[in-house]
Amino acid sequence: MLTRPLLRGTLALTAAGLYSRLTGSLSRILLVRLVGETGIGLFQMVVPVVNLAITLALLGLPGAMAQMVAEAEARGDHAAAAAVRRRTAVLLTAAGAVTAASLWLLAPLLAGAVLTDPRTEPAVRLAPLVLLAALPGAYLRAYAQGFHQLTPAAWAQVTEQTVRLAAMFALAAALLPHGMAAVAGGLAAALAVGEAAGSLWLLGWHRRSQGRPRFLPWRRSAPPAETGDRLLRLSLPLLAGGLLSSLTGLLDATVIPRRLLTAGFTPREATDLYGQFAGIVLPTLFLPMVLVYPLTAALLPAVAAASARGDRRALLAHVRTTSALTALVAALAGLAFATAPGVIGLLLFGEADAAPLLALLAVAAPFTYLQHALGTALTGLGLTALELRNYAAGLVVRSLLLVALTGNPALGIRGAVLAVAGGQCVMLLLHARALRRALA
Repeated sequence: MLTRPLLRGTLALTAAGLYSRLTGSLSRILLVRLVGETGIGLFQMVVPVVNLAITLALLGLPGAMAQMVAEAEARGDHAAAAAVRRRTAVLLTAAGAVTAASLWLLAPLLAGAVLTDPRTEPAVRLAPLVLLAALPGAYLRAYAQGFHQLTPAAWAQVTEQTVRLAAMFALAAALLPHGMAAVAGGLAAALAVGEAAGSLWLLGWHRRSQGRPRFLPWRRSAPPAETGDRLLRLSLPLLAGGLLSSLTGLLDATVIPRRLLTAGFTPREATDLYGQFAGIVLPTLFLPMVLVYPLTAALLPAVAAASARGDRRALLAHVRTTSALTALVAALAGLAFATAPGVIGLLLFGEADAAPLLALLAVAAPFTYLQHALGTALTGLGLTALELRNYAAGLVVRSLLLVALTGNPALGIRGAVLAVAGGQCVMLLLHARALRRALA
């Protein structure tokens, strides 16, 4: 069973996630009315660049740090927890500086050659600010997670979302007379303002709860070299997984339209069908994850602590409880997808054309949510390299099915949804086998 702080934190994260989803959906509608599809389109082109830069700068360290801090605290080794914190601060500072500088220098190339629209350059120029504002928050959030404290992350998420949306509307309205490039830059600046607000809230929480944080680890004796070595052994597979996830979206955008053309669809039909898949089906599939993410955020430190204590009974209880709750979310979501896909499409997107595809999510949902839960358990056990291998195997199967099924005229874009389900199923089976062996 989850401890009381973890249970409170799980509920708080769930509420914060629902708040962010609701306000994000409403604000997107209002922003389109304010700046038009062009301004939103330019901004959305830059968002993947920002996300990729943050992924690179984080190096997978937050997950590894939370796992190692939870282990150390479970053993009562506060010095080891402090060493992990100091080493993580050094690595994040170095990675963030290099990534931000590279992003700034490559901004003209990224805007013109990669994003193919020079109007995105102001937004790309501001992307390093988003990155640097996000790093302290990610660092403090992971540190709090290692101490089984999830509520601070929930309040930080609410603060970040509220400030970001206010800044978006204010800057978009102010910059609208200066053109769409300026508007896109203003929206990127609003991302940085929101990230900074969330980081500042976490900084204030840290000062109130644990005294003044020491972000200058070189003022103390350096942590043991093995601390940094283990951090990187745990974090680099997590980084690789994040990069693979980013590349999956690029693969979808490249392969699916071409395979639909092979299946006999016209270029316009292929584009429209891909738009349904990427813009409606996938966001709908991951929408119920707002209930799963808090469960897995609580699971990681709980598993790490139980493993460090050698408490197999508690470890099994944590995994089984989270798996059961995740299965409940999957069952309810699958039932909704199977029985009311048209209603879901109308409520979320104002159209029911994608109902046949949304109905197929009843197959994909259980595999997707459960594999995420079991993958997090592997992270808590320190088996991040094994988790990465399982994830990569699932993506290979997904890619092969994507090519084979989407090019079938009888399936078309439905083949893409089935390919997602197949890849997630493979990940789930491999994670389950790995956990069974680890807990035997």
